[in-house]
Amino acid sequence: MWHVLEDALLDTLILMPLLLAVHIVIEVFEHKAATRIQMNKALKSRWAPLVGAGLGIIPQCGFSVVATNLYARRSVNLGTLLAVYIATSDEAVPILLSNPSAAVKLLPLLGIKIVLALLAGYSVNFLLRRRQLEATPEVVPEYGCHHHMVGETDEEHEKRKNFFSKYLLHPILHTLTISLFIFIVNCFFGTVIYYIGEDRMTAFMSDVKYLQPVFAALIGLIPNCASSVAITQLYALGGLGLGAAVAGLSVNAGLGFAVLFKENRNIRENLLITAGLFVFAVAAGELVTLLWY
Repeated sequence: MWHVLEDALLDTLILMPLLLAVHIVIEVFEHKAATRIQMNKALKSRWAPLVGAGLGIIPQCGFSVVATNLYARRSVNLGTLLAVYIATSDEAVPILLSNPSAAVKLLPLLGIKIVLALLAGYSVNFLLRRRQLEATPEVVPEYGCHHHMVGETDEEHEKRKNFFSKYLLHPILHTLTISLFIFIVNCFFGTVIYYIGEDRMTAFMSDVKYLQPVFAALIGLIPNCASSVAITQLYALGGLGLGAAVAGLSVNAGLGFAVLFKENRNIRENLLITAGLFVFAVAAGELVTLLWY
């Protein structure tokens, strides 16, 4: 049993340097390219779902928070919001990129999620095309998930943070947190295989493969990066198929849902958005499982 913990710890430690490097790159990108997100014509045009999906696919959850705030102010359409939610993968990209053996699984996952984001975004905007956006109020600064103020300049951000805290401290702390989650998932998966056996485990996962998208989507609804870590790590280890990963990570929008229920006062609408996205994600996951397990 002790070798299960040793293997889990070793696997986690091997990932940590690459995981830290990826998080540093993400932090630099987010500060340089995303410190000033404002409403513009692109978010109101016919290209809005494409823009939303493109922003959502970037490996961080800040854009889902920004998109939710904009939707609560009726500055973007529902289809655009859903495109961001579905495309958002949170910790999936860093984890899979830092794991050489699982990196090959990243492209099909992101490719399918982009297609689903565009399909849902354009379909919903078309169905609700008569529902016009209200006048756009001024976008006030908001905090993203990486503690950058949306709307502040580089100079203003420099006054709040020094170089170490911006580019090193947060990536280090984030890497330690995600590594802990990865270690827990590795321990769990390793323990299950230890007591059940890899052959029996593989057979069981094959038997319940059409239930995997449902379970993964339920986990994905949890508004926390731990849920995306668990789904991604199980996918990387072979515990979940591609369809389940698609379902779980399509419904997982980082902190988006938490902000939605906080900022959008229409509870019925929030519940319909959540339920609709869950059903869509599960259906997409089942289809992918049927075609490509």
